[in-house]
Amino acid sequence: MADARRCVYLDDEFDPRNPTLSGLLALGLTDDAEHPAEYYAINADADLDALVDHPFILDHVLPYLPVEVERDVDGTPVRIRWDEHHPDYARVLPVSQIADDIAAYFPGEDEPELLARYGKDDLAYLHRLFGNDWGTMPRGVPRIFTDLEVLRRQLGAPQPPVQLADEHHALADARFNRDFHERLLRFQEMQRIGVGELAQQLYAAFVVGAGKRPAQPARPAGQPRPAWSALTETQRHHHERVAQKLLAQFDVRRPQGSR
Repeated sequence: MADARRCVYLDDEFDPRNPTLSGLLALGLTDDAEHPAEYYAINADADLDALVDHPFILDHVLPYLPVEVERDVDGTPVRIRWDEHHPDYARVLPVSQIADDIAAYFPGEDEPELLARYGKDDLAYLHRLFGNDWGTMPRGVPRIFTDLEVLRRQLGAPQPPVQLADEHHALADARFNRDFHERLLRFQEMQRIGVGELAQQLYAAFVVGAGKRPAQPARPAGQPRPAWSALTETQRHHHERVAQKLLAQFDVRRPQGSR
């Protein structure tokens, strides 16, 4: 059996007003290995001073970056500069180094499955590290991604739990995406029984139960019920509607160990 495809989880922090690489602030990657391979880099080429008038980034993103925010006497931000004494300052790298590191993170020619949540911009910044040129971008760097929010909606799964700590730290968010994907996979496994399968099981139970009840004038004793495949479309739709109502109200699962 072939090895399972590697899953990699991405998150970027960026200035949404700046689609160039100077708008990229930080990038985090992790994967689904037992001992995950992780990568975290902060963009030395980011336009920090452009962030002084972006309250959300000031309040929610910059606290996780090795920066100092200078303010005037009224507390208004006027300048942002690197804090060389911050423990994460060693992760501040030029985009050229980040691109080389990303290429090494995705070795070989087989793309893993890349996953992110609301991730179109995250992927776009990843590709900008290579000039948005798929011809020169290393073959192992994913060209496409799976959006975890799209997957959640397709499955009808609940929203992820609240991220209580480190939200908007790129690596912490990538790890959160990994945990969320694991929850979605578990939800999908529990929900694999479909309307059609449940309808057939309900009909089979009905047939068994009908054999234990007294004969009715419309069906003499000893006359077997038709198989599911012999039912009319109207009859099958009746049982499928019953199954839909049950699935809408109850968490119907297969018995443990069954398929």
